Amino acid sequence: MQKQKKWKKNLYENVGYPDNYTDKTFLEELKKNVHAKEISPLNAVLGAGLVTQEICIVVLFVVIYVYLLNVWVEPETMFVQSSLVAAIGYLTYRIVLTNKNYYNVLIKDFRTVLIFVAFGYVLSPILKTLTDTISTDTIYAMTSFMMMIHLIFFDYGVSAAIVSSSLSLNAAIFGSVCLASRLASPFHAFVLLTNAVECFVLLPILLSKGKGSILVLAVMISVAIYALWTVSLTMTILFICVSIFVTVLCPIWFLRWQNYKENIYGPWDEAIVHDTEM
Repeated sequence: MQKQKKWKKNLYENVGYPDNYTDKTFLEELKKNVHAKEISPLNAVLGAGLVTQEICIVVLFVVIYVYLLNVWVEPETMFVQSSLVAAIGYLTYRIVLTNKNYYNVLIKDFRTVLIFVAFGYVLSPILKTLTDTISTDTIYAMTSFMMMIHLIFFDYGVSAAIVSSSLSLNAAIFGSVCLASRLASPFHAFVLLTNAVECFVLLPILLSKGKGSILVLAVMISVAIYALWTVSLTMTILFICVSIFVTVLCPIWFLRWQNYKENIYGPWDEAIVHDTEM
């Protein structure tokens, strides 16, 4: 009998072998977890802390709404205090944390703020009555749903298909407009919407410069706990439990499940052509 040729990984050369035949050398190119990255416990906590920070922002905004709704603070006082905090944060961002010619940028941004304040104040009566005919229970349900969408689609620095900064921001602003209709006057609504822009637009930009800092995370959680404690002890305990779950338990589970990760790569994978310069 004619001696059979040695099997190769080229189908057209394997005359006399079944199409699905492989020898012991086929699995020599098997690789596992080629693109796996080692994540430290600190990085896992900081990554989960980004979600906790955004939850803290939502909590702070809701506390501001409760204060305005119950008239625990005058809207003028809230507007001045929040504006001062926003101004300090903005100047810190522009002067300390950026290496640009910030003088021209300050003039441009100041013009933008004036336009926003003017149009926001003029349109606040319309925004207040936009959802005025809807029942309060429906308003709160819609706001809760919008804030959940905001948290789900927020850009936490991960490149994923679910991330949509525009959808996240629009959901938060729409929830703010819904809550504005429950307040006493158009100026109350204007103050609430101004704080919504500061919380959901300006504050995340400032916090992005402090990404990866345990101190920033601790300050945000502490401020949120204190603010929520002035409103409801039950909600404070619930928020603490949620913070522990997101910031501590989820990273622990993630690191534990990383040990079971096993992606295999081998000669059965689709060939990838790499362009090389001649």
